[in-house]
Amino acid sequence: MKKNRSLLNILSQTIALPFIAIALILLLQSLSNYGEKNQQITKDNVVEIIEKYAIQCYASEGSYPPDLAYLVDHYGLILNEERFIYDYDIFASNVMPDIQVYDNFR
Repeated sequence: MKKNRSLLNILSQTIALPFIAIALILLLQSLSNYGEKNQQITKDNVVEIIEKYAIQCYASEGSYPPDLAYLVDHYGLILNEERFIYDYDIFASNVMPDIQVYDNFR
């Protein structure tokens, strides 16, 4: 009777182990995908925030800011230059600037 129980325990553990390993792999993969998606959302949010500051400047002064430093100095925008690289391309003072945010892989 004891041999049957120990054999049953070994068999159940042997069968369960691959399922546990597969579940763990799937969990790690989904966490990795979440991190990538979350980072993209963060960059999109940063662009949206900068655009709101630029629009506020346009509404107050009648022109878009010449650069991001202007928003930092006059409107209190805070940039995380250790995490992101910012590309602020302005065509004319009355045209919404093109704003891009990239990861900073230093």
